[in-house]
Amino acid sequence: MSPLKPGNTQDSQITSLLGNLGELIREARQKVLRAVDTVQVQTCWQIGRHIVEFEQEGARRAVYGKQLLSTLAKVLTSEFGKGFDERNLRYMRDFYQTFPIWNAVRSELSWTHYRRLLRVDNDNARHWYMNESALQNWSSRALERQINTLYYERLLASRDRAAVKQEADTNIQQMNASPREFIRDPVLLEFLGLPNAGLVQESELEQALIDQLQGFLLELGKGFAFIARQQRISTESKDFYIDPTCSSASSSSTSSAAY
Repeated sequence: MSPLKPGNTQDSQITSLLGNLGELIREARQKVLRAVDTVQVQTCWQIGRHIVEFEQEGARRAVYGKQLLSTLAKVLTSEFGKGFDERNLRYMRDFYQTFPIWNAVRSELSWTHYRRLLRVDNDNARHWYMNESALQNWSSRALERQINTLYYERLLASRDRAAVKQEADTNIQQMNASPREFIRDPVLLEFLGLPNAGLVQESELEQALIDQLQGFLLELGKGFAFIARQQRISTESKDFYIDPTCSSASSSSTSSAAY
């Protein structure tokens, strides 16, 4: 997203103010995106853990066999939507088996990132792509391109790694997603129970996002509170609404995020 431009104004103070406001808005949108990503990734990891631990109970539960995922999927999809079908449950189980230690998971990445990483067979390559995605802030599309072009393998084999890196950086420069593009991600929409990206209304998206964020705040425990879906701020001539508003006991001010 390009920086804000003040149009025809020559006032340097207005220019500075616009720059500060633009940075606040971009940071708020990034925070919303990261919060939703963190909730989704953690939920998928926990679902995978429960499935694996259930399967490891041994002979007592062997009766379910290969039908376990399909059995779970039928019930979960009827209540929560396509995001929990058999294919996605298999991804979640594989996710936990591939990353059994939660602290080793990079929470900066989205579930779409991890679905792509699960298709990388080489353990070293997978972990390198995961860490590089987080460090370089690659979008899921950029990560997919790097994997498909064997970026890791080419770096290892090349005598001129700087040239390989420069080429890759140039090719993905325009691919990193803006915060608003997350609403087009079908994987995320399925998780929120909104599979039809083209038909999603703002109110439906707001409701689904808040439901997930409220659950996330409850997991954080004491010191965090959900204040309002739309907090009204009134001026002399107009009312403004901030979506949603949260607060932390460790902060003297209320923080908000708008999408």
